[in-house]
Amino acid sequence: MIYQPPPPSFLYGAGIGIIIYCLSRFLSHALLRICPTSFQQKVASLKFAQHYHYHSLLPSTVHAIIQIVGTYNFVFYGDKDVLTFDDRLFVPYGITKLGPCFYMGWFVGYLLTDTALTPSFKVMGYPYVVHHLSASMAWTFCASNQVMQPLASFLQFNELSTVMMNVRQVLLTAGYKSSDLIVIVVSLTFFALFSAVRVFPLPFVVHKWISQEFVSIRDEVGWGGAILLSAFLAVNVMLQGSWFTIMVSKLIGMFSKKQSKKKEQ
Repeated sequence: MIYQPPPPSFLYGAGIGIIIYCLSRFLSHALLRICPTSFQQKVASLKFAQHYHYHSLLPSTVHAIIQIVGTYNFVFYGDKDVLTFDDRLFVPYGITKLGPCFYMGWFVGYLLTDTALTPSFKVMGYPYVVHHLSASMAWTFCASNQVMQPLASFLQFNELSTVMMNVRQVLLTAGYKSSDLIVIVVSLTFFALFSAVRVFPLPFVVHKWISQEFVSIRDEVGWGGAILLSAFLAVNVMLQGSWFTIMVSKLIGMFSKKQSKKKEQ
């Protein structure tokens, strides 16, 4: 297998992803200045790591919306063959008319910038560091060898759940309690979306990879590439599964507390 650089459309996307991340982070600080004083004080009172994560919310939300809009057409109407790859910058489908390879690059640009600008891996969270770096490596490998675009685009579309996660965090930062109705509604919506796009499809994704796609990828890029992508898929399954388990335990705890309070009354 001879190394080939990613297509130009991927590199353009990565460059735009880096620029938009930096602009969004700057805009987050600018927007905070026009927020109510009470909200500014709450943000100012956050600990260092929490303060850093707060200003990561806007770049994360902007990126999520862009990925949803940019990939939905290819995800729902594109060819699902693992060897399908459209490396064009401009395409005749989708709202933006920018191709899926461009959004793959944008995804990597966002992940690498988010990792590079973190004060430390500990502040960012080691699971997120593993997620960002492994995904960046896998996406770049796929773009360079022009494979697995349908699955990559689907995983990018998974950012659908990120928007509600960030809305929930803003509400908590504003002073709402996790037991307040608006937070409960947003939390349940986030949990439903996370389950629908990130967790429930995993058994089908893994089954298809083992039964069909691994052999196709092995024949196309060799054993090394197939094992590398298998490792990424395993990491993704473990991360999504662990986050899902944490959310389920929190939901059980939340409803258990409510039941306890009702009994006490």
